Amino acid sequence: MTERDAFFANLRQALGRGPDDSTTPQPVDASLTPTAGTTHDRVHGILDRMEYDAEGLMIKLANTAERSGWNVARFPTLAAARAYVMQIARDLGARQAVRSLHPVLTDGAVDGWFAELGVPIEPMSITAGSARARQTERDRFRALAAGSDIGVTGVDYAIAETGTCVLLPRAGVSRLVSLLPPVHIAIVQRGEVLPSLDELFAMQRRDHLDGELGSYLTLISGPSRSADIEYTLVTGVHGPGQVHMVLIG
Repeated sequence: MTERDAFFANLRQALGRGPDDSTTPQPVDASLTPTAGTTHDRVHGILDRMEYDAEGLMIKLANTAERSGWNVARFPTLAAARAYVMQIARDLGARQAVRSLHPVLTDGAVDGWFAELGVPIEPMSITAGSARARQTERDRFRALAAGSDIGVTGVDYAIAETGTCVLLPRAGVSRLVSLLPPVHIAIVQRGEVLPSLDELFAMQRRDHLDGELGSYLTLISGPSRSADIEYTLVTGVHGPGQVHMVLIG
């Protein structure tokens, strides 16, 4: 027996395997590979909790988000948030804004607020047909987002435990809106708040099993933070330095 063989023999013995176990498939712990059925059952439970504990989750989200550096304001309806959002734009002297196509923003209300201030706000909408046309539109939108003062988004989820907003990629929802402008306004509606990251990962696993998992997800837990070699913390260097979480409901 060579030294190599002896090493692996000792290793197999330490793992409680026999001499011929090295090529024998080992049983997989079923708890680590939940079936589609158990995953969907868990997601149904999560959705139920998001509904019946919506108020408690909103309160916890507001508290953790404030500690993470968000400017948090809550309103009973989207219309009631009008003055707050418009004041942000006034204080900033905003000249251009961009927004996502989350449902909370597509009824024209927020667009109208900015129009009252004479601030154009453009939705992230790439509708061109050919690959070249789509790339041209993406490049144009990237430049527009980089030159905008405010980016407004809804959220797909928010995380009560960490004060985090979650944006999932799809048509009309680009991370550029939340990352490039110096000010980000995230509008979170009642019923969109998950208790913790564990539930988010369960939702992601459901999407994976359903063939709907995106290529990335954006987690925003406050203003952009960077530290230099002397560990001096600076905000807003690689993303928005001012973030607002507007809670609705």
